[in-house]
Amino acid sequence: MTRRASRQPAHLSPNFDEALAYATRAHSNQTRKGSGVPYVAHVLGVAAIALEYSANKPEAIAALLHDVVEDCGGAERLREVRRGRRQHRRRLHGY
Repeated sequence: MTRRASRQPAHLSPNFDEALAYATRAHSNQTRKGSGVPYVAHVLGVAAIALEYSANKPEAIAALLHDVVEDCGGAERLREVRRGRRQHRRRLHGY
C-alpha cells in the first residue's frame, strides 16, 4: 500500500479570500445567460485561468472582481471607497 502525500490547499492571501467572498456575494443573484449556472462560476474561471498563466496576487484578485464594478453597482461603492480614502488623507495631513 503506497501512502499519498497530503496536499495542503494553496492559500493566496487574506485579501484574495476577502475578494472571493465579496465577488460571491456581489454575484449571488446572477446566473450565466442561457445556462442558469451561477455567475460566480465565470469569475472563478477567469481567476483560475489568470493563475494558470502566472498571475500575481493582485492580478488574481482583479480577475475575481472584474465584473463587480460594471454588473453589480460596484462603481458607486468604488467611488465611496476612494472618497473615504481622500477624506481620511485630508484629516490625517490637515488639508
